[in-house]
Amino acid sequence: MFIHFDSNKGAECDNCGTRGTVMHMSVVRMDQTVNLCIVCFGALAQAFSRASEKLRIHPAQLKH
Repeated sequence: MFIHFDSNKGAECDNCGTRGTVMHMSVVRMDQTVNLCIVCFGALAQAFSRASEKLRIHPAQLKH
C-alpha cells in the first residue's frame, strides 16, 4: 500500500466527487486507488480513531 499526501486540484474525490484532493492511496496487490478530499480524509481519520479506541486494551480487561 502506498499513501501519498499531496494536494491535487484537478483530481476528484472518490467518495464525494469534490475537485481537489489531499490523499492518494494505491493498493498494488488489489490494483485499486483511492483519492480523498480534505473533508472525506477527516472523516476517515475520525473513523480510524474511533476504531483504535475500541481495540485499546484497558488494565481491567487484563485481569482473569
